[in-house]
Amino acid sequence: MLSVVNISKNFNGLKVLEDISFEIKKERLGIIGPNGAGKTTLFNIISGFLKPDSGKIILKGDDITGKKPSELAKKGIIRTFQIMKVFENMTIEENLLTITDDLSILKDFELYEKRKELARNLSQGELRRLSLCLAIAKKPKILLLDEPFSGLSKKEAEKMAGIITEISFNGTSLAIVEHRIKELFNVAERVIVLNSGSIIFDGDPESVTENPAVREAYFGRNYVRS
Repeated sequence: MLSVVNISKNFNGLKVLEDISFEIKKERLGIIGPNGAGKTTLFNIISGFLKPDSGKIILKGDDITGKKPSELAKKGIIRTFQIMKVFENMTIEENLLTITDDLSILKDFELYEKRKELARNLSQGELRRLSLCLAIAKKPKILLLDEPFSGLSKKEAEKMAGIITEISFNGTSLAIVEHRIKELFNVAERVIVLNSGSIIFDGDPESVTENPAVREAYFGRNYVRS
């Protein structure tokens, strides 16, 4: 579906990403790593908010490197943000009508009954679901989720996990950056671990915590597994 090929990025001489390569297939791909690993920069490059210093982003054989977010959205690459972008002084219904006339999609996100509610009055979980609903309304082929579980209670996180899984069943490829590892592993089919701008692991969630490089990145050289 989408290939990241030898992507590198520097900021003022500091290497943030170095020769990153991987593919996003029809799957739920989790992307994790310690703070400063390069996760957000990687998402910004894939979604067109940053240009790489070198390397390419290939979508179904087409080089889309450096294209604007609006152009990529037309090609089916949609991104959400940790800080949710909704119109707070508009109702749920009015938010959705900025994208589509089909309000039935709100039922899939358990928001239909609250469609007349102002967005500013919603709970954190409801706001996350509205943000995701707005992204899905754009009919993405690849959906980049930036910390979809952030700030959610256990119950809300479980609800979000179910929605994310259902989205992938409908044919959308997902890449998910997340700090809440347990919640991510409940939905991810494959996990990439970044550390200091490089990929140190690419495999199934069941194996990631057994990897020595991953344990060292998160816990240090002296980590001893109990």
